[in-house]
Amino acid sequence: MKKRILVIDDEEIFCDLLQDLLSEAGYSVETLQSSIPGAADALLGGFDLITLDLNMPDAQGIELARLFHDQALGTPVLVISGYLNEQLIADLSGAGISHTLPKPFTRGDLLGAVENALGSQGPDTSQQGISQ
Repeated sequence: MKKRILVIDDEEIFCDLLQDLLSEAGYSVETLQSSIPGAADALLGGFDLITLDLNMPDAQGIELARLFHDQALGTPVLVISGYLNEQLIADLSGAGISHTLPKPFTRGDLLGAVENALGSQGPDTSQQGISQ
């Protein structure tokens, strides 16, 4: 079964890019361009990973990260942002987020960060423990 990734980002072009790159790598990807429905979908569960933008018009990503942590969601969150700095990474860590990826990034950077966040399990749960 393919690993399911939820992409929450307000930029349509970025959602499309992540969907293309992650789908090509074998993941099942859903995208949402608003943090409110994104948070609702994330809290319903069923995702193996959530990628999250920090700067969104209807809510800040760090607020969503705290919500996911406070609700004991248990799903790893990968924050992808062009605004990452040491203080923000420390704030994210305090909100239970340990996976970050600065923009710009390469395809390899993205796939490495996703695999790291998933615990190196790769896109298909039936292939756990097999090198990709």
